[in-house]
Amino acid sequence: MGQVIKLDFSSSNEQENLLYEKKLIRIRDEIEDHLRNESITEKDELAIALAAGRYASMKLAQLTGEESTKKFFSECIKTTLRQSTLQ
Repeated sequence: MGQVIKLDFSSSNEQENLLYEKKLIRIRDEIEDHLRNESITEKDELAIALAAGRYASMKLAQLTGEESTKKFFSECIKTTLRQSTLQ
């Protein structure tokens, strides 16, 4: 589900980039599976999405800044819209 966020790895070497990208993908997939399971358990997708979105938006703003966070969420929304038109 979705792409891995594009980060600037200009100070890293290619092998480190590949390992980190694999780590990001693994963590993303595990977290999405957990959130999907919680949505089923709680029978409340909205509550889970709001909690996850709140955590993500606040933490990303701290780590990468407001503009980068807005760009990330905008790309996530575009990806979702593209996927929904393909189905």
